[in-house]
Amino acid sequence: MPVLSIATNLKRDQIPEDFIREASKFVASELKKPESYVLVQVSPDQIMSFGGTTEPCANITLGSIGVVSEDKNRKMAPKLCEFIQKKLGIKQNRFYINVNNIDPAWCMFDGNTFA
Repeated sequence: MPVLSIATNLKRDQIPEDFIREASKFVASELKKPESYVLVQVSPDQIMSFGGTTEPCANITLGSIGVVSEDKNRKMAPKLCEFIQKKLGIKQNRFYINVNNIDPAWCMFDGNTFA
């Protein structure tokens, strides 16, 4: 149940049309999860600053059950940061990515939990 949430001050028309599809495939591949469980959310037009400026920036959260770890995060960090920079044009030093390892008992789907 990977979830990639991106809040950004980019305008809606600055988000490439294929970004959601490409991000979904990227996350599924990196986390070795079926894409049918991947959720990608982009919230553009946010009022944000990073480092005291309003240049393009983002606050990103990646959450998943049982697949994120310190080692996995170190390996994935450069790939995910490069993906965001390449696809959205936001410099890698203009966003944070917070990673959440979600306990299956705390995630509900289709009337049940993943526990």
